[in-house]
Amino acid sequence: MVEGDATDATSCVELLNGCDAVLALHGPAKPPPLQSLFCLLPESDPKHSRSVNYRAVQNLIDAAKECNCKRIVRVTGKGEQPTQFFSVLINMLGHMAKAWNYEGEQLLRTSGVEYTIVRPGVMGKDDIPSDKVLALADNGQDLPVSAVTHSQIGGLCVDCLDYPNTAKSTLTAMNVEPGTGEDSYAPLLAKVKSDTRKFPESLLIEHKKAARIGSAILVAFMAVLLSGVAAVTKVIGGIVMRLLSHQ
Repeated sequence: MVEGDATDATSCVELLNGCDAVLALHGPAKPPPLQSLFCLLPESDPKHSRSVNYRAVQNLIDAAKECNCKRIVRVTGKGEQPTQFFSVLINMLGHMAKAWNYEGEQLLRTSGVEYTIVRPGVMGKDDIPSDKVLALADNGQDLPVSAVTHSQIGGLCVDCLDYPNTAKSTLTAMNVEPGTGEDSYAPLLAKVKSDTRKFPESLLIEHKKAARIGSAILVAFMAVLLSGVAAVTKVIGGIVMRLLSHQ
């Protein structure tokens, strides 16, 4: 095990030296919600999603070119719908993680380096159905969001390297109803084709606008809620005082 830092360009060169492929599975740590909601962490901070999901990807691309590393497999997430509820929520509370993940994807698509982008469902525990549930969509196509396991997505990332046809592809990986999918990714990967559709060059403005609106709604809701609590507390306090005065 070699320790490194994807947000440090020199470290990336050291890490990729002698490697044929890199699995870029990194992501930002969960920040304090209020820190993200009120934009208290500068985008230049190494812990910010811009540094982790965007600058680190550029570092890996540059290092891959310098070290002749042939493939980057990057795990991101669904991020082409800036106004989708979970995209807004994650952006609001995660330093625009969805937004910068998509911008990082675009760095790969325009890099000239062979890439495979994996957009998984909600990764969690292994206690979900596993009998013929695997599903893939290439070309960044959509699939209904589902729970997936870390082991499934980890295996998919490794398996991609055995299929040259998965180079320059964007894969959505979800689970479907038991019996309607596949037991392994092999038959699905064999059918994958490289990206052909034109992805939006950037969605950063749209993501930030949606997050600002979401934040304003949340703050307004909290203000109304707190004012309601204060009003109820005042009424209860008045009743208590009257009762005490009659004793």
